Amino acid sequence: MAWVHVDSAALGDSVLDLYERDGVYMIRVDGWELMNGDYHESEDRLGELAARLARRPDPAILVGGLGLGFTLASLVRHLGGAGRVTVAELSDAVIRWFDRHTRPWSLGDHPAWIRHGDVLAVAAEGPAHDVILLDVDNGPEPLSAASNAALYGSAGLGTLRRALAPDGILMVWSAFEDPDFVARARSAGFFPAWLPVFRPGRAEPFHLVYVLSATPFPPGELDRFGLQV
Repeated sequence: MAWVHVDSAALGDSVLDLYERDGVYMIRVDGWELMNGDYHESEDRLGELAARLARRPDPAILVGGLGLGFTLASLVRHLGGAGRVTVAELSDAVIRWFDRHTRPWSLGDHPAWIRHGDVLAVAAEGPAHDVILLDVDNGPEPLSAASNAALYGSAGLGTLRRALAPDGILMVWSAFEDPDFVARARSAGFFPAWLPVFRPGRAEPFHLVYVLSATPFPPGELDRFGLQV
């Protein structure tokens, strides 16, 4: 069955398109697939890892990018009712699509707050976050919006580090390795590691998650979570 076009929306100089097939949704940006509800293993893993890596029992977590909602769904599920979650989504259309079409779950009573705005600006507002996770592009370079370039540069990384609690963690989902991004993260004061994400039945990782700690990783934490440096 072919994908059926549901809606379009402008985002800066780009165009977002929402498609549906058999109750599954996909978002494209300028014709490029950005996210697909058929494949959300990496979003599930990202939400789980963010909940597990939080170093306080009642963490404040900021999510950059709502998308189809699978990262947030996983995060809320693994927090088990604890914590405070804020989602910053640059596109009001994506928020509207989530409310009308793509929501894959119910928030229930969990205190999650979806905001229309740039995650860098929301992060800078404070208060400090225990975890910030970015799931807005296919990696640490702009795709969904040209303005996202500010997130991955030295100044943006510095802003995000200042927005973290003293032992906070920044996580960035990526479809590719980016040594230059890792070098910028180190220069901004982060201690970088990464987690390979596997698709069932495949021996090689198909995505990865950069995990950037504001302090050195405690003994055993890298091994406990399968993080590599």
